[in-house]
Amino acid sequence: MTIEFINNRPTIAVELLRDAVGVDPPPFATATVEAADCSQLAPVEFRADSVVVLRDTNGGAQFALIVEVQNNHDTHKRFSWPVYATTLRARLKCPTALMVICPDATVARWCERAITLGPSGTVTPLAVHPGRVPLITDPDRARASPELAVLSALAHAERPEGRHALTTMLTALDSVDEDRVKLYLNYVFNALPSVARKHLEEIVTTASEHHERAARQYLDHWVEQGRKEGLAEGLAEGLAKGEADSILAVLDARGLEISSGVRDRISQCQDPTLLKTWVRRAAIVDTADEIFT
Repeated sequence: MTIEFINNRPTIAVELLRDAVGVDPPPFATATVEAADCSQLAPVEFRADSVVVLRDTNGGAQFALIVEVQNNHDTHKRFSWPVYATTLRARLKCPTALMVICPDATVARWCERAITLGPSGTVTPLAVHPGRVPLITDPDRARASPELAVLSALAHAERPEGRHALTTMLTALDSVDEDRVKLYLNYVFNALPSVARKHLEEIVTTASEHHERAARQYLDHWVEQGRKEGLAEGLAEGLAKGEADSILAVLDARGLEISSGVRDRISQCQDPTLLKTWVRRAAIVDTADEIFT
């Protein structure tokens, strides 16, 4: 989802480069997502997740930023990443950097290790993880960079300051067009952990007058969807419990001994198909254990 987010708003990649990694990009007029093909005449195609190119007013490439998402250790990447950087640099004839977005600090430390090409040089990826995304609680800074405010709200959702970051994000969206509000809130609502979702719901219901009507409209929709999903999950759990109780009642009525292991396995099962199978077997098995065979 992060790459999709960057592809919709390529300036967020530049802001992460500056504010999360500490690298200042050169002056530029435009930031655009361009072809992610990082191969030349090699027999194997090398394709990055995203490539953002900064160009001057004449269209000349000033800086190219390769953006990769890496969720775990993958030794093959340490051979392909230098290809991305060097071939894109040769094609665009401008400085190039590789930024890797990681789920946590452990993966980031692995990603940002220098890659030795041989005696002549190295390539060092720049790694971003949630802990490096700046915490934005200042409304003016959030309005100046609503995309970074969105990522800040997500990265710090489970910290004590998370609620403040969510409120600041909503303030930033006051100045964002309706389509982007919908895109960003959809991204946030689907990515937030459940506790932070509740905080977001509370913010909307208690302080909605401070936020744009479009934000309230979309958030209300997602809050209602979350409630419906919760209701459906609760209903499914209730049905599963009813089926499990029926199985245990049949076994007990037939005078079969039910061990604690069998009772726990039946009671904890949430698979409706399996429970229906066990219900039928409970009426004919000679021992309680046989319903599992």
